[in-house]
Amino acid sequence: MLKNDLEKRFFPYVIKPGRYAGGEPGTVTKDHEGKTLYCHAYPDKYELGQSYLGLQTLYHIVNSDDRFVCERTYAADIDAEEVLRKENLPLFSLETFTALKDFDALGFTLSFEMVFTNLLNMLDLAGMAIRSSEREDSDPIIMAGGPAAYNPEPLADFVDLFFIGDAEIGLVEMLEIIHELKGKSKREKLLTIVQKVQSVYIPMFYDENRIPIEKSVPKQIFARTVPDLKSEYYPTHPIVPLVETVHEHLSIEIMRGCPQGCRFCQAGSIYRPVRMRPIDELVKLVETQVKNSGTEVVTLLSLSSSDYKEIEDLATIVARKLEKDRVSVTLPSLRPGTISSKLLNAVKRVRRSGMTIAPEAGSERLRAFIRKNFSDETVYDTVSLAYEKGWTTIKLYFMVGLPTETYKDLDGIVNMIQNVYKIGTTTAGRKKVNVTLSPFVPKAHTPFQWDEIVAPEEVLKRINYVKFQFKNSNISFKYPVVETNLLQGLIGRGGRVMGKVLETAYNNGARFDGWNEFFDFERWENALKEHGIDYREMLKPIPFSKDLPWSHIIKGVSSSQLQKERERTSMQLMDFIPQKRDFEVPNTVQVVEFGRTKNKIASKQAFAPTKNKVRFRFGKDSRYKYMGHLDNLRLIERVLRKSKLPIAFSQGFNPSMKLSFGPPLTLGFTSEAEFMDITFDSNFMPEMVETLKESMPEGLTLYDAKIIFSRTKSISALLNRAVYTIDLDKIPNRDLLKEKISTLLAQEKVEVERHKKKGTILLDLRSAIYSLEIKSDKLFLTLGIGEGGYAKPGEILQLLLGDDYDLYMMNFLHRLDLYRQEENGKIIRAMEL
Repeated sequence: MLKNDLEKRFFPYVIKPGRYAGGEPGTVTKDHEGKTLYCHAYPDKYELGQSYLGLQTLYHIVNSDDRFVCERTYAADIDAEEVLRKENLPLFSLETFTALKDFDALGFTLSFEMVFTNLLNMLDLAGMAIRSSEREDSDPIIMAGGPAAYNPEPLADFVDLFFIGDAEIGLVEMLEIIHELKGKSKREKLLTIVQKVQSVYIPMFYDENRIPIEKSVPKQIFARTVPDLKSEYYPTHPIVPLVETVHEHLSIEIMRGCPQGCRFCQAGSIYRPVRMRPIDELVKLVETQVKNSGTEVVTLLSLSSSDYKEIEDLATIVARKLEKDRVSVTLPSLRPGTISSKLLNAVKRVRRSGMTIAPEAGSERLRAFIRKNFSDETVYDTVSLAYEKGWTTIKLYFMVGLPTETYKDLDGIVNMIQNVYKIGTTTAGRKKVNVTLSPFVPKAHTPFQWDEIVAPEEVLKRINYVKFQFKNSNISFKYPVVETNLLQGLIGRGGRVMGKVLETAYNNGARFDGWNEFFDFERWENALKEHGIDYREMLKPIPFSKDLPWSHIIKGVSSSQLQKERERTSMQLMDFIPQKRDFEVPNTVQVVEFGRTKNKIASKQAFAPTKNKVRFRFGKDSRYKYMGHLDNLRLIERVLRKSKLPIAFSQGFNPSMKLSFGPPLTLGFTSEAEFMDITFDSNFMPEMVETLKESMPEGLTLYDAKIIFSRTKSISALLNRAVYTIDLDKIPNRDLLKEKISTLLAQEKVEVERHKKKGTILLDLRSAIYSLEIKSDKLFLTLGIGEGGYAKPGEILQLLLGDDYDLYMMNFLHRLDLYRQEENGKIIRAMEL
């Protein structure tokens, strides 16, 4: 089985095996027999893909149908790709470790253009030809959708089928046809899909000019819009990642679409019309998903959350219901002028995250031009209100390189940053302003789709013009590698010729182009030159008369209507009269803050005695052995929230559970000797143990619990011995191992090299090796931790097992016990300390 090969030849050698190991709470594992197999692929790292709400939604919808199986896969990171290629292992799904090539269909979410080379790499790692015309009939149908699919032409040579628009209904319709036509040719399946399912574009049925070459296929593809965001689209048991992801929160979609119609925004265009979900459905879903996930943060998600018509009531109700469980509410996208005192009071009930405000442009003239219709004063009023309510960090988001932008507009950005920081100085406490400067990229299906792409050197010059006017450590700047945005524009507005460039760049090593540390613009420059493309020419404005590569994709208003809107925008500049006004710091209310200021006060529980501290012993099986220590801590915190036990929290703006854990477990180990101390906010009762057991996912086992007296030292500081075991059933020469053990224990010094950030050091481990003994086909290792010295079991095993070390290190190691041994030889178990 592929799973066994992965256990032996893949997982032990990758940096973060938890990305690929699956087993997360909320996942669905089905028997494949008689079902159509669909794998949903996100062509980027797990940390990004698992944070994408659309993936969870489609995963739930497909798996709700008994005819289908939906599993997941993500792009293999650089280290993982190297191992897969070296070991000749295929890319696989997380649920059942099934090779991607064995699925009936593989569907990619295209979030933006910089993941396109990852898509090609995933096809190659799956053992398939990257070009659709060269793939076998037995290979899965390769589908793609998402925001970047609204110009499908750069990937037309590689993807069999594009679905344009909301896929909640369309994906099931396509899988039904694949299911009914099982055993038929791929061409027959595709032809039936394009004839029966709306919003499908299959490039093989069109020539390079997008003219149909097959009868009965549509000349234009109209994007699909689901009329209602039905409650059944959303899972009650969301997938809870076991490793840290980019967004460590539970996302709840409150509406789709945006009523503002900003002229630069592709998302606002492709997600029209606005569809708001009923408040009662949202409250019910929040309660259910929080209960089943153990999350600590809920995000009320949309393109512009504060434009949800009942946002104040929704945020207030949700915050009140979640407050008792110390679950906070965040709103990621707030528009100045829509943020009220009531709204901020709701979201600050548990903890305050940073507040993000997106003026986009620094001047009112340019904001009017891009249809961001609010004044500078509106921004300042919002900032002032946030500071009054206790926020200490404001995030400002601006675009650089917008059409018609001048240095006066950049001066407007500088002034706004200065004024926002100045407002913060009128309230107590240190304030921070984090500024993101993002290069503008003209997008398909927007009024600016014809506009110039500003050259990267000019964009960087403008960014530096703003950045270098600040030397305040409380004002920080963030911006991407400007060439990535340039390339995003070139690909996003390109035709099929850009597919050839993509393939060349990929063959030259392009991977993870959206990540600064991996992006190499020289690869892309060489690929463009190889195909005779002068990218400088592609930066120029596109004439209205020119045929656009995405003209066959119809979403909302027509291209001619977008052209009229662009022309109307230019006329608007002639009529704009800026309002001149001097900036003044708004009147603010002095508030009492926590921290090292003269206004510091003690919270009502600052001196309350600890009511109960309880020590728990638990273990984890192989399902969780690829999780790091911090990932384990996050999982335990989620379990405790699900249990709804009365855990005590720290005080302050960002309260956290009062927990402490025993020594961290090495990656790849199973264990029955994990310990945690929990402080409860009420008297501990025996039935609480059963409650906690019921909340634990399969693979975590609670063995024991005991009330302990509060100590000044943590449990980690008190322990000094650890016992590990390793199964030896596959060791061919047991006598040789015994001989090596005797030799090692007889040595006065056991020196090993240990690699640290500052270099390699030579350590003598002999004093931390207390026992090495073979009993019942197991090797038992008693090693020092803490004050007992520190010997890593892997270091000892490498000395003993030699060439067999790699095989056993990540597959058969188990922590059996942790305890303290006094100088007189007395052993005190962890639960007795």
